Amino acid sequence: MNKNKMNLWKKQHSFSLLVILGAAVGFGLQPLTKDILITWGINLALLALFTLVAGHGITGRWSGWLINEQFRMSLSRLQMSLWTIVVLSAFLTMVSNNIRTGNFSTALDIKIPEELWVAMGISTVSLVGTPLILQTKRDKKTNEKAAEKTSVHLGLLDKSTLEIAKDPSKKDSVAIDKVKKVIENHTYGQLMVNESPKDAQLADLIRGEEVGNAATLDLTRLQNLFFTLILVGTYTALLANGLAKDPNITAFPQFSDSGNALLAISHAGYLAGKSVDKQSEGENK
Repeated sequence: MNKNKMNLWKKQHSFSLLVILGAAVGFGLQPLTKDILITWGINLALLALFTLVAGHGITGRWSGWLINEQFRMSLSRLQMSLWTIVVLSAFLTMVSNNIRTGNFSTALDIKIPEELWVAMGISTVSLVGTPLILQTKRDKKTNEKAAEKTSVHLGLLDKSTLEIAKDPSKKDSVAIDKVKKVIENHTYGQLMVNESPKDAQLADLIRGEEVGNAATLDLTRLQNLFFTLILVGTYTALLANGLAKDPNITAFPQFSDSGNALLAISHAGYLAGKSVDKQSEGENK
């Protein structure tokens, strides 16, 4: 794994974040419109923009908010970010509406159902639990045979180069060094990693992350992604409908127990899938 780091954060990033925060505060105190749906849309856009700028400042990519320690796009980061942006933007909208209508003493008295807290808590558990599970993978010896096979499938290594390096009759030091360098730069224990954030891809959200399955579709991740997008999308629609019906709404819509059950099952499978090794441990040399 490439340990070299570059300071990508510029003054423009700090200035942009301050401007966004200032705009959010100013807009909260004095909304540009009385249409609460438009207000919510602006708040949501400001939070999303803040996230994009922060991610760009740290990784050099606008999708940097999704990129984890392995320089891969993280499903658990996506889930937590979506819930946070949707719920917090709606909360800010309701608070600003209370302020606009003169209800200063009760501006923060917004009721959030317990089921919604549970839904966000489930995503938080995945975000926190993922590094703990992956740490056990990092501490194990790399299965080089599995890593070589996966590297060929991912296009990181030419099959012909690998064949030459493995042919004892040729003893091609150039090919051997190339294979060694690819494995060294793209593995961390039993995990496949990228050399830099620029190598992260959206495909990382649904494919495996270990040397034994990084070139295949991970069904637990795919299921988790589907459930998350459907539930977040549905709840966003419920929020929009509630705000449209009652601009002075001070309570979030109920989040169903069945939705939490789906989330719990999906995240349990997701975390269980991470905990199971997809290859045997490499040999000590």
